[in-house]
Amino acid sequence: MTKDFFEWTKEKFDIRKVFEKPEALKGIRVLDLSQVLIGPETASLFADFGAEVIKIEPPGMGELLRSVDLWSRFWKNNSVGVMWVQRNKYFFGLNLKHPKGKAIFYDLVKKSDVIIENYVPGVMERMEISYKHIKEINPRIIYVSISGFGQWGERWNWPSWDAAAQAASGVSAISGYEGRVPMKLPYYPGDMLGGAAAFMVALAALYHREFTGEGQYIDVTQAENLARHMSLIWSYVSKKGEDWKRLGNKDASIVANAFKSKDGRLVTITAISNSHFEGLCKAMDKSELLEKYPDVVSRLKPEAREEIDGEIERWVSEHNAEEIIEMSAEFGFSAGIARNSLEVYTDGHLRDRGTVWMYNDPLFGEMVHVGPPVKMSETPGRIKWTVHPVGYHNRYILKNLLGFSDEEVKRLEEEKVIGYWVDFFGRTPPPEFDPEKDPVFRW
Repeated sequence: MTKDFFEWTKEKFDIRKVFEKPEALKGIRVLDLSQVLIGPETASLFADFGAEVIKIEPPGMGELLRSVDLWSRFWKNNSVGVMWVQRNKYFFGLNLKHPKGKAIFYDLVKKSDVIIENYVPGVMERMEISYKHIKEINPRIIYVSISGFGQWGERWNWPSWDAAAQAASGVSAISGYEGRVPMKLPYYPGDMLGGAAAFMVALAALYHREFTGEGQYIDVTQAENLARHMSLIWSYVSKKGEDWKRLGNKDASIVANAFKSKDGRLVTITAISNSHFEGLCKAMDKSELLEKYPDVVSRLKPEAREEIDGEIERWVSEHNAEEIIEMSAEFGFSAGIARNSLEVYTDGHLRDRGTVWMYNDPLFGEMVHVGPPVKMSETPGRIKWTVHPVGYHNRYILKNLLGFSDEEVKRLEEEKVIGYWVDFFGRTPPPEFDPEKDPVFRW
């Protein structure tokens, strides 16, 4: 019975059939005015699930991140970070400071559902493209403004990047080990989690609009979103009236820590319930620990934690990491090997499930990226292409969506209302690729 269920689910989510299925957000149009990570990630999540996302950026250099890559890594003259965070979009080089450029933007607004921007609060208002202006053109629009600290309040004009949001939210202060300097969380969780939150709440607004016909303005902040992820810490601080202590790899609520195995790997061990702890004790052949600490409360006392962690540390050091993983499955406790990024990248399980997503990009050829974060059986997400140069889809957008003629497009180019990429590192097509031979570019 169980085996039949897993065969059934494998068939339901078969990634080989993704492109045979419809897309959940097909028919939704998103105008992406954002830059760097948090806004582009919000828009890319829309695109992953079928929305038509038009990234609007200044002609020429385009957005900031194109030449300011994560860790300064480029491939085929393009930023590997941009390649991931700008997936599945149409790229429109539009001068919003030109009256005709603004008029074109307004025309697109009339045909769109969502706008995403993450400029410093007030910039959109000065450019006359804030929600105050846009709702008069399209009352049904969902307008998402993303910033460090919000569109109002005493901190609205504080500059913010991911690290600043981590610090302001309280996340940094609780990260790391007691007695040491607080640690910034790696990578950019303020951007990635904030992007996911903005995507989620925009979907909620679209659902509300379905029943009421009303659009709305959404204010998303990095710092407040990260504060939400502190979860139970808020309850502790409010009741105890004291700061939360940094615990390193320990968990405040359960038996959990990380230990070094015989073969030098870092292994996490977690026992959240009595049955998990019983299984762990059986695996270690330490039944006396279960008799001494039979419940969660007894196991969380400082002296108990010290003894339990000491026994686990000795046991883990006597076994190779894979042996511990096998015993965790046999005895019913949780264990995991801290894998490096190369191991995750080559993981067969993740490739079979499409989490490691391999595809053929029209500009760059064979590509691998992180696939959609969740699986849907009937309307699965997908990656179709990666970043394109500034203005690559100008003709497609103007002619196909707005009805411009070739002559009108040419005039807009001459008047610098629209434009394309510049010959600058991080902004050009791949060296071997000729856009003039691409019917999409020549639309």
